[in-house]
Amino acid sequence: MLVYPFDVQTGVDPKIGFAIASILAQEMAAAGGLNVLPVPVGVKRADFLQTARAQRADFYIGGYVTPVGDSAAVVEQVVSVDSGVILFSQTAQVQSVADVASQSLLARAQILAFVGRGTQNIETQPTNTPAPTSTNGAQMQIHGLGNIVNSVFHKKGEPVPSPSPVAKPNRGVIVAPITSGGGVSSGDLGNATNELFFAMQRHYNVQMTAATANVSQAADSICGSSRNNTIASGTLAQTPQKGHAQYVFTLTVYTCFGAPLDHAVGKGGSFKNAVDTAVATYVAAHPDNN
Repeated sequence: MLVYPFDVQTGVDPKIGFAIASILAQEMAAAGGLNVLPVPVGVKRADFLQTARAQRADFYIGGYVTPVGDSAAVVEQVVSVDSGVILFSQTAQVQSVADVASQSLLARAQILAFVGRGTQNIETQPTNTPAPTSTNGAQMQIHGLGNIVNSVFHKKGEPVPSPSPVAKPNRGVIVAPITSGGGVSSGDLGNATNELFFAMQRHYNVQMTAATANVSQAADSICGSSRNNTIASGTLAQTPQKGHAQYVFTLTVYTCFGAPLDHAVGKGGSFKNAVDTAVATYVAAHPDNN
């Protein structure tokens, strides 16, 4: 099994993504029953599956981190290397190493269940296991995720604002990979898909799918049994304009039956601005995602 560094929003220090992945990997290895493999340096999300297959792993874990005041919202996904399908996904708001470690045990239990080895001893793991002190490449001491968030997002001594709670509608969003409308690299497409996830997550409950087939045709299989969702994807294009690149993102949101619910277009000097603009337009028209 591989645990890849978690993605963070553009402009956020990636050390927090490395730290969370390291905590998960160390805790799962310490709990036993799984062979946690070292992760090669610099693997892009688009290459996660191929790299895991080259390492002969059966599963890999990846995810996303969104800062929320003095804590972070962490989305953790367990993917089958054989099929490339997300087998398990969980979202948690964490403030400490212990919070992240507890998520690792739940993911471990799910993996053991998938391979038919049961979850024996899961609930009898020692509770006094020392917290990890290395981040496998992040080169920083882990004293607690709250401290990491503060060091990454806030200047020393600057008060941390408490976020206002956001009431999200019951109908969630599944984000599918963005495709190219011209002039965009595969790396930018992957990063733009991450930004779509983060932008949607500010307003809705969000999941990610690795499905790359035509979303309209694959909508039924993407939603599966979770029918109270929409699917968000779109196309990203880059065009030169007065000596500067301009990004145009066309967001399309589908129902689980494959019918387009709405379209929104965003333009900007970066793919993040284009994505954020399109999402803001959609949210204004569909605050309940209906």
